[in-house]
Amino acid sequence: MILSITQVLEIFKKTKSLLGKNGMYKNSFSSSTCKLDSLVKNSFIFCVVISPLFLLTVSGWMTRIVVICALLAMVFSYKNNSKKYEITCNSKVTYYKRILFITLCSPILAILLGQLFRGQYEWPYYDSPAHILICIFILLAATKTSPYLVKWMSYSFPMANLFGLISILHNPNLFWGSARLSTHALDPLDFGSLSLTFALISLVSIKLHDNDSKWLIVYKLIGFVLGVYLSILSGSRTGWLAVPIIFVLWLYYDHVKIRLLTKIASTLIIIVMIFSSYFFSSNVHQRVNDTTKDLSSYQWNTSKPNDYTSVGARISFIRIAAYLFEKKPLSGWGDGNFGSVINDPALNFSLPETKKMALGAGFHNDITANMVRSGIWGLIATIALFLIPAIFFMQNLKSGFKKQSDVAFLALTFLTCQFMSSLTMEIFNLKYSASLYGLMIAIFCGQIIYDMSKQSNINNGEKK
Repeated sequence: MILSITQVLEIFKKTKSLLGKNGMYKNSFSSSTCKLDSLVKNSFIFCVVISPLFLLTVSGWMTRIVVICALLAMVFSYKNNSKKYEITCNSKVTYYKRILFITLCSPILAILLGQLFRGQYEWPYYDSPAHILICIFILLAATKTSPYLVKWMSYSFPMANLFGLISILHNPNLFWGSARLSTHALDPLDFGSLSLTFALISLVSIKLHDNDSKWLIVYKLIGFVLGVYLSILSGSRTGWLAVPIIFVLWLYYDHVKIRLLTKIASTLIIIVMIFSSYFFSSNVHQRVNDTTKDLSSYQWNTSKPNDYTSVGARISFIRIAAYLFEKKPLSGWGDGNFGSVINDPALNFSLPETKKMALGAGFHNDITANMVRSGIWGLIATIALFLIPAIFFMQNLKSGFKKQSDVAFLALTFLTCQFMSSLTMEIFNLKYSASLYGLMIAIFCGQIIYDMSKQSNINNGEKK
């Protein structure tokens, strides 16, 4: 028996020596953990990259993919929280992170404060703001995953427009008539706005691919043309004003020095293109003429109700919202809880149909809708969601590092499209559009912070 125990001890010692200093099982466990971490990271990147693909064609796609991205980001951040990264945060990066975190928290805080002042608590109000809130985890993960996240994501936008065209050709949504085409996933307003947004992102993202093939440039240009075509088919003017603004930004604020003569020539070409679309597209011609007519016919100082027109109704919505905000600036009204004052004499400038639409369908404007819903808190949150990222992107647009400024310009393109669209439709109160906005802002900001941190480390290394 003693001999057998001795033999067992000898075998144990030999096994221990063969396992090495840390032990084979420990190494095996460590290897499995690394593989799992890599799987989580790659899954997160994959879900982010494909996130725009089916937004135009599959109902509920964006809300689901954002939740998946957020869950993967949470797991990734938890597993890598204690690890030492080559990329570390300096005080400036930490400051930007905190400001952006607060910005993404602001919609849900606005709902909470508005309900506290009203003494009315309803969970459905938190649905869309919660989808923006969870994008904090996506932002945090994006600062640590890959320097090519935005570049890879840019491949999906032209394909999303292509899927949108195929869907319309196969089974168009004719709910608003054959002159306002869309897919069954979106109404023409949202479809026109998003297809145009994807078009401009496809065009601007060419800047991210200096050394890639000409076929990739052709692919991006096709995505741009398809998106513009789909926007025209939708008959929606939502976001059209973003086009000249982005072209002007590209000409006058790009980091590449462009000669004055080139700028003048490019400006003239843009003007010719805009006028050509007006004269050669009956849809564009009609929608522009309707806008001009609606604006000129709207009466500001009259006791007689204005006729119901698309533009006129939106002007009346703003005036109704201002009246409601003045009555309850701290608490807001919630959704559709202002029926008791909707027929006040001060609102006689609008028809009953206009008032009924404001009461039931909302205000078709993010700023006015949220200040009526949550008072001053909703107004602050909505402005912050646009303004804080815009300031961040504008600051990085002037960066001396091309990749960083290119991503900032791409982000400004998206932000400009979304802001212009938000003037005539609501973004933050719809789950899918709020999810898209939160995801894109998180990815763009995360990528820029990644590059800022990396560059800071390089500079610190050179100083040492």
